[in-house]
Formats: sequence, structure tokens, C-alpha cells
Amino acid sequence: MKYINIISLIIITLIVSSCSNNELEKDNDAVYKSIKKIYTLNNDGSIDYQYQHELKYITHLSFNRLFGESFIVYNPEQQELKINKAETKMVDGKIVPSPENAFNEVLPHFADGAPAYNHFREMVVTHTGLETGCTVNFDYELKSKSGYMPYFSENIILQEIVPVENLEIIVNVPENAELNFKLVNIETEAVVTKKEGFTQYKWKFKNLGSEKFEANQAHDQSFLPRLIVSSVSLNDALSNVYSADDLTLTDDIKNQLRERIFGIKKGINIIGELQRLVGKELNNMDIPLEYSSYSIRPLNEVWSSNSGTNVEKIFLLNEFIKYLGFESKIIMAIPPSFYDKNVGCLKDLGHFYIQLNVDGEDLIISTNPDQSNNLAFELKKAGILDLEGNSVNLPDFVYDLESYISTSGNLQIDESGNLTGKVTLKVQGVKNPYLNYLKDMENAKEIASSMFSAKAITDFKVIQFDNLKSELEAQIEKKEIWKNQGDYYFVTVPSSDYGIKGEHIRTLLNERQTPFKLSSPINESYGFDISVPEGFSFITPIKEELSNEIGSVIIETSFADHSIHIVKSLKINKEEISSAEYSSFKKLLDIWNKKTYNEIILKKNVVE
Repeated sequence: MKYINIISLIIITLIVSSCSNNELEKDNDAVYKSIKKIYTLNNDGSIDYQYQHELKYITHLSFNRLFGESFIVYNPEQQELKINKAETKMVDGKIVPSPENAFNEVLPHFADGAPAYNHFREMVVTHTGLETGCTVNFDYELKSKSGYMPYFSENIILQEIVPVENLEIIVNVPENAELNFKLVNIETEAVVTKKEGFTQYKWKFKNLGSEKFEANQAHDQSFLPRLIVSSVSLNDALSNVYSADDLTLTDDIKNQLRERIFGIKKGINIIGELQRLVGKELNNMDIPLEYSSYSIRPLNEVWSSNSGTNVEKIFLLNEFIKYLGFESKIIMAIPPSFYDKNVGCLKDLGHFYIQLNVDGEDLIISTNPDQSNNLAFELKKAGILDLEGNSVNLPDFVYDLESYISTSGNLQIDESGNLTGKVTLKVQGVKNPYLNYLKDMENAKEIASSMFSAKAITDFKVIQFDNLKSELEAQIEKKEIWKNQGDYYFVTVPSSDYGIKGEHIRTLLNERQTPFKLSSPINESYGFDISVPEGFSFITPIKEELSNEIGSVIIETSFADHSIHIVKSLKINKEEISSAEYSSFKKLLDIWNKKTYNEIILKKNVVE
């Protein structure tokens, strides 16, 4: 009887597993039956990597568009690639190996226009004999020479674009070597064993769902499950990016810099000129950091080649800034969920910036010459380190200040639909275009042009403009702002690109599977008194408001003495909204975006 119960339990388990797998196959174009990744750090510093997968093709899309080919990027000068297996098991059981002409090397897309990386190759493996229901077994090894990588590290996203039934990741390091790791957005235990002079770390994951693609996701993909591993600390990883010799500038470069800034008096304009030189005039090589061995080329070589990677250009700009007498240093901003001082992995970890003091102002900049605001406000939630691995604190005002945009004004609409009047605009914190103002006072006008066309702004006056807040008065004249349908006239209520409009949010679906990412929390408010000509009446008075755990929205319009009074405000307290919070977020935006709440409807009274 005992054996019968055991057998029954096994049968039930197999049936349940089969049903689960069938559900995955029913709802997806393909399913990885298994993926295995094996990393080995050898005693001499060389690194071996083996990749294996078994992929079942379910729909025609799976082999016509998604998985007809596999791609392997490598450096043939430093790495040896070996394809162990690339074969298809057809539905009838026939095994079809990929023929010799199924293996073709091309230049990786990132190396196009990057002479320093033209020796890289991308192996394109074409899988043959594909049909619905078939399975491809793929296995290759990539061996890196000693010294090619300064240390071992990987940032492994665990999800694929289709589900994975079984994922196994194995890391082997010498017994005397240290391996640090961090799991993000997923939990499991590492199985650690010792064998033949190596310590092995093994992670197993089952039934991983497919990666979801939705609008307004975080660019850093910090919401995805991942495993980050490294044989060094973050401090050691950062110290490997450059050497002191790499930062040397030749006399010729120094002379060119002095000539370039000759006659420029304001410090911020000198910085802007250097940003233009490095950010725009040097060609950009979009090379992932891991393909540059987590290091920069000597800056003299970067300059002479007239091209650089994103990281190389940051280092070049920083050395230019320091040479010209400004106080500056390079920092790295890391998403909080990725940060661990013991795990030194720079792959897809964060971004490098420059922290400097210019004209008495503490700023954070990139190489982008069109940068308009102090990036410190955008980075206040990130983990920030200098190149020695020390934590960097931003100025107190960055943390204490609440960002907002507000507009108030008295406007008039005449009988021809022309709009005139004066508005006061205030921008504080993250959207404040302070750097543009420092470069040219005329740039202050852009605050008003975030709401009105440049032609409609006939005059403006700066009330306040500093690193924290800007305030501007603008005179507005705009022709024929309304649209006429019979006796009805429709006028759109102006709003700022610095608010939710600037997020370019498309239609909000009813449900959300991944976090919704805004560029920053939203806090925008508007107050207008708009007089209308005699003989017109206001059709749609409104009063609606809602508050919830995500924020609040208020819409109020009223009419008295030929004047429309409008009050609108929207507050979203956080820049990342979880899928559980999404419905509350959507309720606020559904009110805010309602068409009739964003327009004035006037009716021309007919005199009989």
C-alpha cells in the first residue's frame, strides 16, 4: 500500500508539471526548456564561459522572427570561440545539425564607426530544420585569455523574452579567490561546494516568466530579476577603470584648450564650451563597458582618434575641466537596488558624471552640451560613489527641496478669439533650467515657452533665477486660440512641458505588470482668471478632486462676471509606481487627462 501511494504521488506530480508546462507552451511563442551558464575563473586570471540551451519553438513567429539565429559577440584577439553543438530535433525525432555555412561572422553593430573596436566579431549561428514543435540544442564555449579581463564579474538578467522552465548558473573560482554576489528582485539560495581546487557556486531557478515590455519602463531595467557576481569589491573595480598615465594631456591638447576658451569669461560658459567640444565634436562610440575590458584608453589616444566611449568622454571632459582650474571629480550613480560595496561589477550598473564647483555653484554635469539643469536633483535617490569607492553626499538643498512647477495669470479672450495677458511661472528643483540661464539670460524665456509658443511670448521679466528656483513673468499674445463649431467655441487650457505632459505618456491600460517610471515626481499647479467678451457664456463648470496613496488631483472651474476661474493641480509623490499602485496612479491621470477638464467651452449667446 505504501508503494502504491508513492507511485500515485509521483504520477500526480508529473501530471501537474506537465499541465504547467503545457500552459507555458500554449501562451508563448517559444519556451526555454533549459538554460545553463557556467563561468570559470582560472588561477592565471583567464575566464572560461560555457552556454547551453534547449529551446522549444511553438509558433511560426518563434523561428521566422525571434529565434531563427543566435548571436555571440567576442574579441578574437583575446578570446577563443568554440561551437560544441547547434542542432535541431524535429517533431518526427530527426536530428538536423547546422551545416558549415550556418556559421558566419559579422562586425557587431556597436563597432560600426569605431575603428578601435573593428577587430571585434559577432558570430551569427543560423538554426536549420525549424518547424513548430521542434527543439534546438545549442552549446558553445568562450575562453578569454589571461589579462584580458582585469577581474571576473557578471550582471545577469535572469528573464528572457519567453519563459524559462529551468535556469542554472554555475560560477567556479579558485579556492583562494573570493566571490561576492547579489540577487535583485528574486530570492534563492546558492549551493556552495569545493572540488579540485575550486569553489563552486550554483543557483537554480524554475519557471521564470517572460520579460514584459511596456511603455514608460525604467531605462536601467532595475525592475528585472538579476544575479550580480564579482571576484572584486566595487572599490577595486572602479580603480581598474584608469591609471594615472591614462589621464595625461599633451602640451598640444593644452594649447588647443586655451585657444578654444580664449575670450570666454564666465566659468559656466567655459564648461559649456568644453561640453560642446567633447560631447558633440568628438564622435561617440557606443561601446558597452565590458567590451573595453572595463577600462578607458589613454586620453591622448581618445583625443587623437577623435572618438571615445561614453566613459572615456567623461574622463576627458573632467581632465579638461581640472586643467583649466576648476574643482571637479568623476562620480558614479548606481540604482539603489544594485548597489553593494562588496560586489564590483560595472556592467550595466550605472552611469558616470562629473561633480564640480563653478562660479560658486555645486553642479553635476554630463558631456551633453544641451544640459539645462543641475543633474544633482535627478540623482538624489541613487547611490553615488567617487572613483575611490567612497560615498558622495550631494548638497543638502538637493534633498530638502521639493520640486514643482506652478503658473498663475490673468488673461483675456477678445471677440476674435485672441488671447492676451500676463502669467507668472515658477519652477523649482529638477526641471529648473538654471544652466541655460547662466549661459545666456535670454534662455530664461524657455520657462514660458514650455507652455506657450515662442511667438506668443512678446516680453518677459526675470524675477528670480538661481540653482534652486526660477520665477518669470511673461506677456502673452496669441491669435485665434479657439476652435469654432457653430455657436460653441473651444479653448485648450495651457499646461507646461515640465509637468506630466512632458512624460509623453500614451494611453494608460487598465493593468500593469511592471513598474511605471516617470522622470521625476510630479507637482504642477495652475491658476488662471480668464475674462471672456460679453455675449459669451461658460458652459462647463467643474469641481472634481481625488487623493490617494500615490498623490492628488484637483480640477475646479467656475464663471462669474464674464471671467472664468481655473484651478488645476496634479501631484504624483514618487517617480516609480509599482504594478500594485498603478490603478491608483491611473485614477489620478484619468481625471487629469479628461478632455473636457482640459478645455474651456464657450457659447455665443444668440440675440433674437
